[in-house]
Amino acid sequence: MNYRSLTVSNKNLIKRYSHAKRFLLSAELIDKYKPSKILDYGAGDGEMFKYVKKNYKKKFFFYEPDKNMANQLKLNLKKYKINKIFYYSHKIYKNYFDLICINEVFEHLNLSNQKKVIKNLRKISLKNCVYIISVPIEVGISSILKNFVRMITSQKHENTNLENLIKSFLYMKIERPTKKYNKSHIGFNYMLFLKFLKNENFKIIEIKYSPFHFFRGFINSQIFIVAKLR
Repeated sequence: MNYRSLTVSNKNLIKRYSHAKRFLLSAELIDKYKPSKILDYGAGDGEMFKYVKKNYKKKFFFYEPDKNMANQLKLNLKKYKINKIFYYSHKIYKNYFDLICINEVFEHLNLSNQKKVIKNLRKISLKNCVYIISVPIEVGISSILKNFVRMITSQKHENTNLENLIKSFLYMKIERPTKKYNKSHIGFNYMLFLKFLKNENFKIIEIKYSPFHFFRGFINSQIFIVAKLR
């Protein structure tokens, strides 16, 4: 499936708007921290690249391990001159990047692989590297609204059922599959993820919510965490 059909070219207006807003927010945060070398870690189809200012495009690198997604990235950005795409995590330049974006990645990984990502981030980052991390909000009222939209547009996630919807709404724990990559967002709790980052020695600098920061975690699609490793 073409990834754009799930994001900025989604048939649903709400989802198109939500994804476009998260790319815009990513670009705004990149501009705020004025990096010299940027890595999009888990770049997907590279859509975020289109939103960053021209002067950052020359400083922008990609890491995308999925071959199909990497091919979509090349096709999506064929009109642009782009820097290197890394396909293997161990081949990413060491001690090189001062800003790394990890958007919509952690919610798909089990705990073991989340820790592997953190370990790799340490290897490829410069001292005082800024990390822009976004994950979905899948608890509380937001979970009800998001899953309602998914169901009426025939885009519901795996393990969507009444019991899990109630648990998500009440912030209750849902057992998630332990497989290497989990496509579904069901059971992901961004509040527990914040604790995970702190336990991994991240210092959180700021938090933003998308698409409507004013509503914070109450009614929103994503949370953006700007952090540094201690």
